[in-house]
Amino acid sequence: MSKPESHFRDRIATIFSQRCLSCHGNESPEGDFSLQDASSFFAGGHVESGDADASHLMDLITPKDGHAEMPQDADPLSPSDLNAIRQWIDDGAIWPADVVLQEASVSDFDWWSYQPLVRPEVPVISDPWASSPIDRFILKKLNEEGLSPSPPADRRTLIRRLTFDLNGLPPTPDDVADFLADPDPLAYEKLVDRLLESKHYGERWARHWLDVVKYADSNGYDKDKLRPNAWPYRDYVIRSLNEDKPYGRFVQEQIAGDVLFPGEPDGIVGLGFIAAGPWDFIGHVEVSESKQDGKVARNLDRDDMVSGALNTFCSVTVQCARCHNHKFDPITQQQYYGLQAVFAALDRADRRFDIDPNIADERKILNERLTDLKTQRSELEKRIEQAGGAELTCVNQQIAGLRSNSKAVAYPEHGYHSELALSPDSEKWVEVQLDAEVSASRIVLRPCNDNFNNIGAGFGFPLRFKVETANDAGVWMTIADKTNADFPNPQHDGVEFALSGQRVRRVRVTATRLAERKADYMFALAELQIMVGDEHVGVGAKVVAKDSIEAPVRWQRQNLTDNKWPEKIEAETTRSLAEAERRRDEVLRAVTTPEMSQQRKDIDAEETVVRQRLDELPPQRVVYAAATDFAPQGNFKPTGGVPREVFVLHRGEVSLPGERAVPGVIPLADLDRWQFDLELDESQRRVQLAEWLTDRQHPLVWRSIVNRIWQYHFGEGIVATLNDFGRMGAEPTHPKLLDWLAVEFRDEGQSWKRLHRLIVTSNTYKQSSATHPEHSAIDGGNRFLWRANRRRLSAEEIRDSVLSVSGTLDRRMGGPGFYLFELEKTAHSPHFQYHKFDPANRDSHRRSVYRFIARSQPNPFLTTLDCADSSQSTPRRNETLTSLQALSLMNNKFSLAMAEKFAKRLDAERPGLTVKVELAVELLVQRKPSDAEVSELVDYAQDHGLENMCRFLFNLSEFVFVD
Repeated sequence: MSKPESHFRDRIATIFSQRCLSCHGNESPEGDFSLQDASSFFAGGHVESGDADASHLMDLITPKDGHAEMPQDADPLSPSDLNAIRQWIDDGAIWPADVVLQEASVSDFDWWSYQPLVRPEVPVISDPWASSPIDRFILKKLNEEGLSPSPPADRRTLIRRLTFDLNGLPPTPDDVADFLADPDPLAYEKLVDRLLESKHYGERWARHWLDVVKYADSNGYDKDKLRPNAWPYRDYVIRSLNEDKPYGRFVQEQIAGDVLFPGEPDGIVGLGFIAAGPWDFIGHVEVSESKQDGKVARNLDRDDMVSGALNTFCSVTVQCARCHNHKFDPITQQQYYGLQAVFAALDRADRRFDIDPNIADERKILNERLTDLKTQRSELEKRIEQAGGAELTCVNQQIAGLRSNSKAVAYPEHGYHSELALSPDSEKWVEVQLDAEVSASRIVLRPCNDNFNNIGAGFGFPLRFKVETANDAGVWMTIADKTNADFPNPQHDGVEFALSGQRVRRVRVTATRLAERKADYMFALAELQIMVGDEHVGVGAKVVAKDSIEAPVRWQRQNLTDNKWPEKIEAETTRSLAEAERRRDEVLRAVTTPEMSQQRKDIDAEETVVRQRLDELPPQRVVYAAATDFAPQGNFKPTGGVPREVFVLHRGEVSLPGERAVPGVIPLADLDRWQFDLELDESQRRVQLAEWLTDRQHPLVWRSIVNRIWQYHFGEGIVATLNDFGRMGAEPTHPKLLDWLAVEFRDEGQSWKRLHRLIVTSNTYKQSSATHPEHSAIDGGNRFLWRANRRRLSAEEIRDSVLSVSGTLDRRMGGPGFYLFELEKTAHSPHFQYHKFDPANRDSHRRSVYRFIARSQPNPFLTTLDCADSSQSTPRRNETLTSLQALSLMNNKFSLAMAEKFAKRLDAERPGLTVKVELAVELLVQRKPSDAEVSELVDYAQDHGLENMCRFLFNLSEFVFVD
């Protein structure tokens, strides 16, 4: 083999495969320039053999001012790679005819994170400081690096550090006093146990988890629609951590809880994990799945599910294989799209569930019986139709023709249309609100006309409903109750209800049994007339509703009072249609045997009983979660559990589908079988993923979670890159300690709280944060933990602490998120008006974990304090020091309102200014102020007022920093 040929095989082919082929392969190459083989490469005219300076390729890949045209959107080739290509061209650009390049893939599992988990031996160290296994691993490394541990922190520092770390709130002066005075040698351990048993533990640590999974209460993207039912997942995380749920169970519930733990509410609510990230309303609802933009939206949605699961649980950057094989880790495009295929049937939508598993089982049995009865009725009707023969077929065709040819006076504005429901017994309501009270004579409900699914006249008119009115005083009166039996479809006829001069300001129609549309149910009205004599006084009145599909101009709330509704068809057609329907009824009566009639009665009677039993069950809860069955909305329709086809996309482009993806995971070793059976249904695909993630031998999952928990206690993980255990991530500073913690956690109950105890009771954790010049010179970043790391309170801790010390913190747990903004214009794109919100509003004085989080417009105050961006996974918060933070803590409306509350608390609890100042300092920084501090603060309060002194104290570094 000649030297130029050998040079190509050994060096140039590798560069082209690794850096160029993902965009310049034979399949749709960028710029029509392919590097797959020699003929394709030289056909482009980019290379002058023997003259690199004259070759256009060198112009493209040579950086100017640090940037090169190629590779596009990537780092330039290294100088050595450039020199190798230049030499190859100058030597004649020899490309052996038998060499066909294939995109490079990494197949080497020789990396620390892929190695099997084995419990390391704990170092044997005689030093009394090393009282725990953690301390022994740490001290061994310190000794190797020429370092030594710092002295322990004082008790006041420890209770402050521990209380913030475990509960996210400041300790009270009484807590501090009791701990300082406690002579028990186990006083610290008792404090740890008390804080871990506090309900505030789950609130604090759930916030960490929600940062990682991208939780928010709105969708993000252009319209950023609200997610009013996202919060049960947030409460699930808090509850699971407070209950110390084993981690394996916690993982499985969030991937396949509905299948693995049927009937258990956490099995449904946990699936909020898959739905936690951003979602493109326009790409799913307003654009068809068959269109290019619709395909892109769904591809990106599955990408978010895949990256969310693998980043969170495995700490691998699997998303880097969406456009090409992973450049650094052993993950191919086939494996990435195999993971997409696992989630291919799922969407993000509201999902109903029962809190009580027994109720869930009963509801399932009753719904299955309803389905069976519906099948029986359908089969019976087919038998009757067959018995009717040609005569019945003829008359049915005549009726269909008369209905389709009938012309009603119609308008583009059809009326009001509720959102779709999966059950006919879902309750919907719509209400008209007049500007002033009137003495009404009657209410008229005008039905709609829509030929969707050949329904026509009476479209969406409820089977059961009630009509209520309210006066100015808000006193409601039921004027019509049609909830006990099905109401006949009125076709085009108005449904009137006479009033006897009642005073009316509001009229509400509540549908308790909905009309069927097509495998779903809804409520629709063309017009709601409020009549005073012959005048419709409701024209243009405000309309509110439980929900509305809002698809102008055909369907929108305000159509209900636009004075437009379909009129009756012409009289001749009406007579012909009535005659045809009479003939049909005669034929049906003639062919329906007594046995058939009895069977129909039996079906109707049993269905009534079953529906009544369903009505008597407690109402279901709703969570925004992964779902395969939900009410359709525009182009957003459920799969019914049938996985969409997923293809391996060339360069990640939906317009360039390749081979069909086989559902599976990523391999963790050379001989791993990573593909699932292609015929597995969607639920079993998720089960296999959940079981793979929680396998005891999984090398990534157990290391990932203990590393996350370690990071939240020490400020940095043993592996600094928490979401990336691959070759582009950091290597562990203490690999044997990481493995020991992972095995200990996995094998001893998978308990977060037990792991916390191991960490916070170690002498490593209890060190002082004081610096040491000689140690700083060796390890300035404190990677080896020769002291405790100082940390600033997170945005939520600062806000919650201000609420706590001011005496306004509302400690209620759970439920829908509270607003820190005024919400406007929700029909299209919500406007989150933070500047209009009054921070003195008591409903907003709960812990920050319960606030409503909007993606597109994050809270300005908390963002200034480095709150997480909910549109991306945030395993570690930024920690900055800026003048804006000081200005916000001094002048933000929240700070002003809380300073006023803080001052009132001090006035209420202490009689004189000096003792007020002393209490203020104790509440904020958990120590008594010095005489000099008291003197300065008293002078300040006398000159500027107690409230302004409180504002000043909110800015103390000692307050906003834990140590």
